[in-house]
Amino acid sequence: MSEEEKRRLTAKEAAEVAAKYLAELSSLNRLDISIEEIELSSDENYWSITLGHPRSYFGPAKEYKVIKVDAETGEVLSMKMRIVE
Repeated sequence: MSEEEKRRLTAKEAAEVAAKYLAELSSLNRLDISIEEIELSSDENYWSITLGHPRSYFGPAKEYKVIKVDAETGEVLSMKMRIVE
């Protein structure tokens, strides 16, 4: 299959994968998760999806996670905290 024929997840599909992953990994309700940022890598191999959710303890009102999703397979590659100052 040539590079042009490869199917890539849309931004919406990648965001849905990321939100589902975060909800399944935590006790968060999917309705509590907000999509904050979506970015396709310069090589178009993965999506970086920033999700926000209410913090469950004292501190800033929201906590953020950046979830890296493979643009071709939809596999979650990583999840990191995003510190907002």
